[in-house]
Amino acid sequence: MLKKHINKLESLILDSFQNLIRKENFISGIEINPMDYSFKLYTGNKESLATENLSAGERQLLAVSILWGLSRASGRPLPAIIDTPLSRLDGQHRQNLVENYFPQASHQVILLSTDEEINKKYYKELKPAIGRTYHICYDEELQSSVFKTDYLF
Repeated sequence: MLKKHINKLESLILDSFQNLIRKENFISGIEINPMDYSFKLYTGNKESLATENLSAGERQLLAVSILWGLSRASGRPLPAIIDTPLSRLDGQHRQNLVENYFPQASHQVILLSTDEEINKKYYKELKPAIGRTYHICYDEELQSSVFKTDYLF
């Protein structure tokens, strides 16, 4: 039974990763060790690839893919909260997250972004899926942060 669930999880994580990564056929397989839940990645050439050999952005996408795969495997609507979601990513990976992950990650997605991450272009693309936005800014007079019910632009 454990092997069956692990196989399903491997498949869901791999599918999630392939939807986010810009390199086609980069990772063709993911294996989860049922004893310690460690990961092995396999390239398109079926060679083992250590996660330490991934770039910071690729590791971030793998982490997102693991969470997305776990969420999908649960079959339950689970909220997703993502802090600085685009911080280590290049333009294409950012675009992939905006198009392929954020709108379908969950019924409720909370993005805690910096002013440099969700720019006007990404905001426009995400707008149909946005229910509410807040801007946390510092008020000198109050000597405290305040919430505004609008976004930066």
